Amino acid sequence: MRSGEDDGMSVNDPLTARVAAGESVTYTAVFTPGEDRWICAQVAEVPEAISQDRTIDEANANVTEALEGAIAWRLAEGESLPPPAQVTVGPVTVTRG
Repeated sequence: MRSGEDDGMSVNDPLTARVAAGESVTYTAVFTPGEDRWICAQVAEVPEAISQDRTIDEANANVTEALEGAIAWRLAEGESLPPPAQVTVGPVTVTRG
């Protein structure tokens, strides 16, 4: 690459710079069982990182691979990475009277 050419990896924030340099980041995966007994896995902060499989472990491995691809794409496109969410999961009850 010649000097001054855009390498597609402009980094505008500290998190993206750290990840581009090889630092780990932990995001939140949501696992939802389907009626077909497949488990859908999606990263809350990076919605394009989505996959599925028959077990939690396999769905986790698949969504990790999808997340790696999504991060690589965002970095190549010069997109910033979202910060990890502070997610709390809890029950919600609805009563219809």
